[in-house]
Amino acid sequence: MIRTALFFGLVTALSLPDAARADGDFYVRGFGGVSDLRDDQLSFGGAVSTADYDTGVLFGGAFGYDYAGSPWRSEIEFTYRSSDVTSASGLGAGGDFASTSLMINGIYAFDIGGAVTPYVGLGLGAMTEVDLDIDTGPAAGEYNDTGVFAAQLMLGAEYALSDRTSLFGELRYFTAGSQTLVSPSGATVDVDYDTIDALVGRSVRF
Repeated sequence: MIRTALFFGLVTALSLPDAARADGDFYVRGFGGVSDLRDDQLSFGGAVSTADYDTGVLFGGAFGYDYAGSPWRSEIEFTYRSSDVTSASGLGAGGDFASTSLMINGIYAFDIGGAVTPYVGLGLGAMTEVDLDIDTGPAAGEYNDTGVFAAQLMLGAEYALSDRTSLFGELRYFTAGSQTLVSPSGATVDVDYDTIDALVGRSVRF
C-alpha cells in the first residue's frame, strides 16, 4: 500500500505542467529502471550454493534541496527493488528477492555549460525491509530482515527541459553487504545483497 501510494503520488507530481509549479531550490525526482542483483553464495543449514537471479526492476522517488550558488544538493530517497530467483543450486528455485530502501544522498553536479549536467553522488541509509522468497527445495520459505545498513554510489547526467524540469539517466552501485535473514519459523539464510542499477527519470523544481 505504501509503495502504491508513493508511486501514484510521484506520477501525479511529475505530470503537472510547469506553469503549476513555483520557482525555488526544492525538487522532487521520480525514476524507474532495471536492477541487476549480483549472483552470489547463499548459505542455509550449513549448505552453501550459488544463487542466480533474473534482471529485476526498481522504481522510486526523492525529495531534495539544491543549494544556491553551490554544486551540492542533498535529498532523501525511497526505492523499491525486486528480482526473481532463478535458482539456488541444491537448495531451491523460484521466488523473488525484494527490498525497500530509505537513503540520504549527497550529490555533486559539474557545471560544464549547456543543457547537460553530469553528476556523482553517495547515499547512506537502510533497507527498511529485505525479503527473500524461495518457492521450492530444502530452503523453501520466506526470509526477511529490517533496518539493514546500506550504501550506494551514483553516476549520472541531467538534461534540462526548462528552468524547472529535467530528464536524467543514472547508473548505481547499491550494497547492503552480507545479511542473515530469518523466517517466521526461525530458520535462517545467509546471503549478500549487491546490485548494479540503470535508471531514468524526471526532476521537477518547485
